Formats: sequence, C-alpha cells, structure tokens
Amino acid sequence: MRRRVSGWIFLALAAAALLCAPGALPARAEPGWYVGPWGLTYARYAPGLFGPDKPLRALLEEYRIPLDAGGRPGGARLLVIKDGRRCELWIGERMIKAYRVQLSQRSRGAKTRRRDQRTPEGDYAVCAHRPSKYYRGLWINYPNLEDAERGATGRLIDDTQRAGIADALARGECPPQDTRLGGLIMLHGQQRSLTRSSQGTRATRARPDLTPGDADPGKMREYHDWTVGCVAMFNPDIRELYDLLPDGTPIRIVAAGQPTRPAPPR
Repeated sequence: MRRRVSGWIFLALAAAALLCAPGALPARAEPGWYVGPWGLTYARYAPGLFGPDKPLRALLEEYRIPLDAGGRPGGARLLVIKDGRRCELWIGERMIKAYRVQLSQRSRGAKTRRRDQRTPEGDYAVCAHRPSKYYRGLWINYPNLEDAERGATGRLIDDTQRAGIADALARGECPPQDTRLGGLIMLHGQQRSLTRSSQGTRATRARPDLTPGDADPGKMREYHDWTVGCVAMFNPDIRELYDLLPDGTPIRIVAAGQPTRPAPPR
C-alpha cells in the first residue's frame, strides 16, 4: 500500500513540475492576459506591476514635474504594450504611471483593415478629445503614413485616399476614418455594464478622485477583453489622461515589451 501511495505522489509531483515549467502553457498564459472559459481572453493585472494607484495630479506633485500655464505636463507620451495589457505614461525619461487596459478578443497582430478588430501597432498621436459612448475618448491618428503606404501597396486605398490621409496628418488632424483601412480607434473608458454595477462606488482616502460609476482600478485583478480594436481603460484613468494630455501627445503601440516600474519620487 505504501508503495502504491508513493507512486501516486511521484506522478503528482511530476505533473506539477510539467505545469510549472517555463513555456509549458504558451497558448493559455501570457504576461498580461490568459485564455479563459469558452476561449475568451482576459486581461490580467499582477499586483505591483501597475499604478501607483493614486491620482495623477498627486503623482506629478510628488515627482516635482513642472506644469505649463494650462496645468499640463510637458513632454508626455504614452506607451501601450498589448500583450502586457498596459498603458505607460512617460514624461521625459521617467515612467510616471502604468494603467490597466483591455483590448479585443482578436488582439494579436497589427490593424490592417476595417473590421479586423485589431489594435494598430506603431507610432501615433492623440488627434482629438471627444466624448465617447464609453465615457471619454482620446482619438488615435490611425491610419498613419506607414498604414497608408501599406494600404496603397495592397490596393486597399487609392492614391487620392493616401494623399488625403497624408494631408490630414500634416495638419495635425485625425485622418479620414472611412477608408478600407478602418478607423475610430481611441483610448476610451470602461464598459457601460461595469459603470452600472459600480454606481455605489464612493471616494476613499486611497482614491479621492473616484466618482459614482467608477470602478476602482487598484482593486481590479482581471477583466475580460471586450473592445473591437480600441484600448479600453477604467473611467478614473481615462479621465485624468483626458484632462492632462493635449492633442499631439505621442502614442507608441507595441505587441510586446518589458514593463517599466515607476521611478521613486525625488
């Protein structure tokens, strides 16, 4: 009997070692997301890799970041790491805050055409601040010149459409959104069903900026991917970026990358 039990223990330990081995579950576990029931993807937010979970204005004061006459920091830029389900706010050479995001159920790969449900990859910028049915929206100037050239080469758009995209980008405007390359890509707020379920949220000492309907980002450990190509954020996070980042703020979107931890205050 003891020999049989020992055999079961050996098999259990071997199975555990196999499951814990690096790369053992490449199709189901990634740095910031996983495949759950029914094949749906979920963003996963590991504690310590996001935040700091306090209002951005308080962080800017702690870090002694100078503000312009309009109360906005200079030199801000965003880095979206798709596989990490994160959006990093950089000011100069300092990473200030890492935000939790969700993408679509078809997040892998760069956007190339209308209705492919993918998020673009490359260098972009905020081209407009506009209300969204998902709270607020920072519009991304997709398609950029590289997207337009690729689309023209692949005969998705013609030379007139390519020139129209280039002209709008040169003026700092959002490019045409109605070509076969697609558009309407933005950073926007949380899913409306989450807003309804968060109506009782109250401000706390940790997050005095929370308002009714806000999910508390610091308490979120995972959330299902649900967009059709946009980058979704929780409402208090998009609100502070919407208020503090001007049009023209650079946005770099990459497929994967190493997360950067916030630097300590000076």
